[in-house]
Amino acid sequence: MLVACGGPGSKIPTTTPDAGADANAGLPAHVISTLPTDVRNPPPFALGSKHAKRTDHPEWGACHAAFKVAGDPAKAVDALGSACASATKTKAIGAAMTGTQNATSSMPITYKFHGQAKKCYRLYGVASAGVKSLVAVVTDADGAEIAQYHTDDVTPFIAPDEAMCFGDDADAQIAVSVGIGDGPYALSVWSE
Repeated sequence: MLVACGGPGSKIPTTTPDAGADANAGLPAHVISTLPTDVRNPPPFALGSKHAKRTDHPEWGACHAAFKVAGDPAKAVDALGSACASATKTKAIGAAMTGTQNATSSMPITYKFHGQAKKCYRLYGVASAGVKSLVAVVTDADGAEIAQYHTDDVTPFIAPDEAMCFGDDADAQIAVSVGIGDGPYALSVWSE
């Protein structure tokens, strides 16, 4: 391929094809890789946890469809979990985890739990009316994300239609923060 400027007085560059140019040789030789395809195009990163994965359960949506947040978040989160206990075949693995945060001045609070091999878990969360966005990020001990949940004005509670299922025994933690607003919240982990 030959690139040249136009004739005398022309300010527009012109391109003329080289008669012997290969149509597939658009790149210079030093740019064309001789590496195997699997090295040139590596697989996407696996950023999730090696200990747990999320399993969808769309049939769980009905158990909390009519739930209305009212009163104390700790009592409300227990009521939410209880409303879904039959459908999910789960029970609370401990007392509700409670706290109060302000979106502008509070740091996230971390709660720990231990996931057992071949068991699935569901996280419920309820915030007071003053909290417009409650965020809960579940990670394993290596810091890899297992799940991330949040509330909003339309759905002021966390009740995902999925389970976090552990392939082996592993410690996990739930980092909770208030994204918008301030006030109390409660979380509860339920398992089979």
